[in-house]
Amino acid sequence: MARWSEYDTDEERLPEGMQRIGYDADTQTYTFRDADGAMWESAPGNQYGQLRRVNDTTLPSYTEDDESSPTQRLTYGRPEGSGRRASWRQEMMPLLNWFLLVGLFLLVMVWFISRGSRGSTEVVRSCDDGMTPYKIKAGDTCWALAEANSVSLDTLLKNNEGLDCDKLSVGETICVPTA
Repeated sequence: MARWSEYDTDEERLPEGMQRIGYDADTQTYTFRDADGAMWESAPGNQYGQLRRVNDTTLPSYTEDDESSPTQRLTYGRPEGSGRRASWRQEMMPLLNWFLLVGLFLLVMVWFISRGSRGSTEVVRSCDDGMTPYKIKAGDTCWALAEANSVSLDTLLKNNEGLDCDKLSVGETICVPTA
């Protein structure tokens, strides 16, 4: 069964040439006119759904088991057997929730995986005698640290095996040789 939204119009729901022409608030029925000028009425409380042709003198009864009635019927606002299809938007609407859930699940998985791999790259260094531990701050570079401690950049890199000057992390500890 298709889902309808408040943004769908009569042109999308009704057959070609059929238009809504009235509403009776007392009986809560909508009245429609088709291209041939015949009048149709909805069941009480339903804007769309099964429609019945209105006779000139009497109104049809609206019972569930009224299959033997001589009145004609429209189902879902379209005559039975008409070749008119629902728009692609209406056909794809049930899949929207499924795609949203799958997308949300994938985003959470990517976030979880990237968060878990971030913590495993930290290297714990223990400084030998003649070296001072230094905690990296924002804006620090290997060159600036070597200059500030009066050591060469090669000596700083040699004493901190595996140090990548392009990827210094704030809070990472390195060993700086004392001059």
